[in-house]
Amino acid sequence: MTSRTFPEVSITAGGQQVKAMKIGCSECEAVGYYAFQSGHKRRPPVAAVQHFQNKDWVVGSTPRKDLCPVHAKLSRKKGTKAMADATAPTADKPREMTRDDRRIINDKLDEVYANDAYKSPWSDSAVARDLGVPRDWVAQVREAFFGEAGTNPLFDEFLSAKTAIEQGMTAVVALQDAAIKKFDACTKELADLRKKLDDLRILGRRIEKEIGR
Repeated sequence: MTSRTFPEVSITAGGQQVKAMKIGCSECEAVGYYAFQSGHKRRPPVAAVQHFQNKDWVVGSTPRKDLCPVHAKLSRKKGTKAMADATAPTADKPREMTRDDRRIINDKLDEVYANDAYKSPWSDSAVARDLGVPRDWVAQVREAFFGEAGTNPLFDEFLSAKTAIEQGMTAVVALQDAAIKKFDACTKELADLRKKLDDLRILGRRIEKEIGR
């Protein structure tokens, strides 16, 4: 980069006419200057390069690659996006069901499906887990050669019991929350009554003293 040269021009700086090295953007009309300080000898181009870079210019190997701060920022964004696009992982294409996969699934369904329903405790998901294949494959083969998924009596019983327990738990928790709130309210009311009782006892002792005189 130290081999770069810049055209020298005269500019006004600090009310004086001074020499300066000039850089221009290759994408627009923007220009920048590196003025020589009054009383100092001419600076080498490397000092100008550092000055322009400190001002966010991109100093290229040739003037055709120089960029002003605005276009330098745009260039960096484009470069970042291009790199992200180039390095972005690509999703693998889903594996398609082969003839052997279909045969294996079909054989398994012969074992666990009968009378328009799965035998307990089988289901599409259970078959898929057992064979290590996608559930959609199992559903496709079942629908094509066997019929509807049907119901699994044992599984239905489990879901019914689970739903009943969950509903019961919800009701109990609601009652518990209500009881806690009621207890807190009673505790506060009891504390207030105790304070009032203490105040009443103090008043009673004062009255006894007054009467006893």
